[in-house]
Amino acid sequence: MMSGGRPAWLPLHLPITPPVADLIEKQTGVRSPELAFETDFGCVWAGCNESPSHWREALAGVGCQLPAHAEIGPFCIAHLAPPAGTVGPAYHFRIMLHPLEQVTSVAQLEKLPWPDTADPQHYSDLPRRMQQIHTRGKVAFAGLECTTFESAWYVRGMDNLFQDLAEANGIADWLLDWFTERSCHAGRAYARAGADIIGLGDDVGMQTGLLLSVPMWRQHLKPRLARVIAAIRAASAGHKVWIQYHSDGDISPLVPDLIEVGVDILNPVQPECMDAAALVRRHGKALGLSGMIGTQTTMPFGTPADVRRRVREIAALHREQGGRVLASPTHVLEPDVPFENILALVEEAKSIRFD
Repeated sequence: MMSGGRPAWLPLHLPITPPVADLIEKQTGVRSPELAFETDFGCVWAGCNESPSHWREALAGVGCQLPAHAEIGPFCIAHLAPPAGTVGPAYHFRIMLHPLEQVTSVAQLEKLPWPDTADPQHYSDLPRRMQQIHTRGKVAFAGLECTTFESAWYVRGMDNLFQDLAEANGIADWLLDWFTERSCHAGRAYARAGADIIGLGDDVGMQTGLLLSVPMWRQHLKPRLARVIAAIRAASAGHKVWIQYHSDGDISPLVPDLIEVGVDILNPVQPECMDAAALVRRHGKALGLSGMIGTQTTMPFGTPADVRRRVREIAALHREQGGRVLASPTHVLEPDVPFENILALVEEAKSIRFD
């Protein structure tokens, strides 16, 4: 599709949260959207087998105390779970903590048990998992979102990270560089294992514009993103890997820069604040589009007929752009999305043919 061919159908990608997986399993007997609905993408992620207890002890050693019931995930990213019996482990309903908000020096950062993300053991199972996806005839999508900026502010706090950059105290640069290196290592491993699409991205937009100025983005984030993409390209050994970039909000001013550093697909094109048709007209065949069915609007609050109508609008853009548009929600589906709307999305996408 991205190489200029015209697929016979509208490609469908359906990212979900665990409670929605529970719902799909209840209705179909299978948790995976790819297997339950025969969508077109199989997804893989790679972790680093970190120990939450080691992080907790190390954080206490630099004066960062976390609540006893806090969930400590990769790279000390921490959350408080929603109350039992409410929405379940849905990503965006958890309370985010910022374990490194009290750090005052790079020396403190260097004392923490950051994993060796260059260790090939972290990625040893990727070729097998990629091959399984390809054997099923699907596109292998490797997730590497929160590439640099988001991971850094998750652990530091957004206000603190911006203040670090303003003060040039080294803390923000250390964190941004560390997560850039991590993404380079993981991106290389994904490319070598046979990924078709690697999903990069950092949320740098609001629905009213950017979180930071364009010059600030170009100074601090663009070169690091370019470095990750270059690492992926260098490791691909002639196998074309498509780069998807994710950012919520209206990031229209950054689109030419994203194309310049090698982004192939923009995700999402949030209908609440971005004009997909304008992007098609402006950027033609330089950029594929994904994620145009609103998870703030259509998917949770629309009717099945609204969902089907939006899929048909996306199919029209797909025809206009020559087959470089995917049917996908703007983000993971959360627990407020009715199963009937999920089914309407799948059925309508699968009913559209371009023969």
